[in-house]
Amino acid sequence: MINIDKKILQQFHNLPEKIIATIHKDPDYDAIGSLLALNELITALGKNVTLYSPDINYKLFEHLPNIKSIKKKSKSRYDLAIFLDCSDKSRIAQPEQFPVVSTILNIDHHQDNTLFGDLNAMHNISSVGEILFYFFNALKVPITSKIATFLYSAICFDTGNFKFSNTSANTFNVASQLLKTNINASKISEWIFEKKTKNYFEDIRMGLNNMYLDQEEPFMIIHIPNHLNMSNESTINFFRQFENIELIMVCKEIKKSEYRISFRSKQHIDVTKIATSFNGGGHRRAAGATTSSSFNQLKKKLIELSRQAFK
Repeated sequence: MINIDKKILQQFHNLPEKIIATIHKDPDYDAIGSLLALNELITALGKNVTLYSPDINYKLFEHLPNIKSIKKKSKSRYDLAIFLDCSDKSRIAQPEQFPVVSTILNIDHHQDNTLFGDLNAMHNISSVGEILFYFFNALKVPITSKIATFLYSAICFDTGNFKFSNTSANTFNVASQLLKTNINASKISEWIFEKKTKNYFEDIRMGLNNMYLDQEEPFMIIHIPNHLNMSNESTINFFRQFENIELIMVCKEIKKSEYRISFRSKQHIDVTKIATSFNGGGHRRAAGATTSSSFNQLKKKLIELSRQAFK
């Protein structure tokens, strides 16, 4: 259970005419599900909002209703911008092209959030989807089956299908409330976790062929070189199944000598401390970063930082 700040509730009761809502780059189901749910909330309050994600891959989220309502372009000026699932304003795609806005509302759950908004709703819980559930309740907007699908998708993804350590008793309670709207939870889980492309498995193959297991501490580094049929999907949850490994890092080469790094830990290591060394961030158990480097240099730095993290 969380309490929404009265100033933020007042903002929703007095929404301006020109509103834009955006999410972090390379969006996932928490970001997309939350964005679509926010649209339903604002519509119910009698206003319209531009849903903005310039790098969205519609194919990845094609099962979600109204996915094409999210646009890749925006106007030049808005009264209010709502940032969802962004620890910092720079985490959005193409931040230099973001329109001029009068007020920023920041709704997030990352522990390293910089509180960049004029109004900030930062809550250290499972997902932005879980936060928005409380917004609907506080604003007395009924949660329909469609809204529940968006929120459940967001929560389901960010908790790893309710397996990750960010899953709390309150998370289960919220999920149970959403299930009462007769959403198809098993189908949502299938959309998120069991619709992998052939290219995803090609990434897995490449990763298995380029896997480093440390001899001193329980961590692994996966190298996925850039290749012709590279997937947009994350492989980190596949590799985190490796037994007796606490820390997992997947380094995916998105273009020559530029790597997107995914960090996961199971119980003990705070991966944000490693991610910040690459100007990244996230949660204690899940973080990310992008860096330019040769893989040999990157690997050497990751080994050094990881061994320090275990001390």
